[in-house]
Amino acid sequence: MIKPGLKIGILLTLILVLPSLFFSAYEISNINQNEAVIDSIYSSQLESILFSVNQYSDDVISGWANQLDKGKYGLDQEMESLVTKNYSIDAFFLIDSLKHQLFSKEKIPEDSLTILTEKLEYAFAQNANEIERLQQYIKSGYQKIGVLDFNMKGKSLFAFARTVDSLSVETVLLLIDIEKFIGENLGPKIQGIAQDQFYISVIDKKRNAEIYSNVVYDEGEKNIQQRRKIWLFPAYDLGIQMKGNTIENLVRKRTRTNIIMLIVMDMILLLGAWFVYRNIRQQMKLTQIKSDFISNVSHEIRTPLALINMYSETLEMGRLPSEGKKQEYYKVINTEANRLSNMVNNILNFSKIESGKREYHFKESDINAEIEIILENYGQHLHKKGFEINFESFDDFPKLLIDKEAVSEAIINLIDNAVKYSGNTKRIEIACNTDLEFANINVIDFGIGISKKDQALIFDKFYRVSSGDLANKVKGSGIGLSIVKHIMDAHNGRITVKSSKENGTCFTLSFPLSFK
Repeated sequence: MIKPGLKIGILLTLILVLPSLFFSAYEISNINQNEAVIDSIYSSQLESILFSVNQYSDDVISGWANQLDKGKYGLDQEMESLVTKNYSIDAFFLIDSLKHQLFSKEKIPEDSLTILTEKLEYAFAQNANEIERLQQYIKSGYQKIGVLDFNMKGKSLFAFARTVDSLSVETVLLLIDIEKFIGENLGPKIQGIAQDQFYISVIDKKRNAEIYSNVVYDEGEKNIQQRRKIWLFPAYDLGIQMKGNTIENLVRKRTRTNIIMLIVMDMILLLGAWFVYRNIRQQMKLTQIKSDFISNVSHEIRTPLALINMYSETLEMGRLPSEGKKQEYYKVINTEANRLSNMVNNILNFSKIESGKREYHFKESDINAEIEIILENYGQHLHKKGFEINFESFDDFPKLLIDKEAVSEAIINLIDNAVKYSGNTKRIEIACNTDLEFANINVIDFGIGISKKDQALIFDKFYRVSSGDLANKVKGSGIGLSIVKHIMDAHNGRITVKSSKENGTCFTLSFPLSFK
């Protein structure tokens, strides 16, 4: 059978904790999805920027090709004009079935022009298939610009076909200095796109070196991860990065913040659920303690009441022939009435202690005499239960400033405790002694003893030792030792216990000799 406290804990977990954990898991999964969407949108935006730059470079080359086709001054003049005006164009090479014609920078030496012409003719021959494909495109009405294989450092060779008339086609080779083209044509476009929001760089893949960037400095902040190949220059990459925090960092930071907040919320909910569970459990425990207290007190009160009732009925019916027997019965009734009174006083005093209203009246008193009075009043009750009680008085025991009623109550509670837990060895010893600082009263039994674990708890209110067969059979209110502790605290004294399982217990009430 599931205990009520455990049942409440399970219900709290099901009602409060599990939904919050499921919600957190759902939110975390949503966070990942949302951040993935944000990252995707951002990546798409960067892709669009890279595409725009690539498209622009393509448009520049296409614009030059269109200028040759539609220029006002004829092909030769247009080629010379483009070479002169564009720093990045090294040469045009016009090839048809009849002639090969080179249009280059004026400052190139004659021998270098010869070498360049040979290299361009060789490239034309080596890329014959690509040239033929470009010519087929133009015959179909579409002019396409192709990139040819060309082994010259820092240069790129482009080709496109153009119609001369309805029957003939010629090919134009365009030699470009790559880094000059990037600086002259892509640079302004990159600056216009980047503004103050992005780092955009052109990177030589072979050397992994940056050959152009919209921002030369801030190297510490640059860590460009998103790179795409430049269509016209496959050996070069175009890279982009957001200035300041990258989207990856922003996404990571936001995700981390959201997850931390969810974890903190879950911890607060778990902590709250634990506090609620603990309080409910404490309330249930307190309710059970109160129920046990009422049951045990009722049982303790019932015993002396039953004896008083039985003995008084016997006396009332006149069944006792001798006066001596009657006196014995009167004494039993008186003893049980005193016991009953002591129980009620315990409860009333405990109530006063709880409400902070108990008062103590200190007067110099003889402890030996007080113990003698207690034993005289309760001796018959103890002997009737078969107990042997020995009191070892101490002649030099000093008079103490005490509340006689309270100290008597403390000693009676200790004796009553010894009676309950004595087991088969029904012997109790009371001894007084002094040391340098304290006057001590020892109440010793030879019963079942108290474990180390229980010794730390026995002075708590309502606490009762529950281990062992005898402990389970003994009834008690659980307030006696807590009252003794309060009384000793009021006297600036202390109560200590020495005990071990099955070897009896010694409670010591220690009153400071300096207490005045």
